[in-house]
Amino acid sequence: MVLKNEGDYEKASERIDEIYGAKAGTPEKKELDELLKAVKEYEDDFIKFLKENG
Repeated sequence: MVLKNEGDYEKASERIDEIYGAKAGTPEKKELDELLKAVKEYEDDFIKFLKENG
């Protein structure tokens, strides 16, 4: 999963809030893990962009 823009980031963040605390072995837990990874990558890329252009 790749977040391409701020809208994707906001939707992912909202979904994380909805399913946070999902139990291991559930589809929601798998989705949560994927969303958290995608959000972290998006934030890391944004920070890198700021450092390079700031």
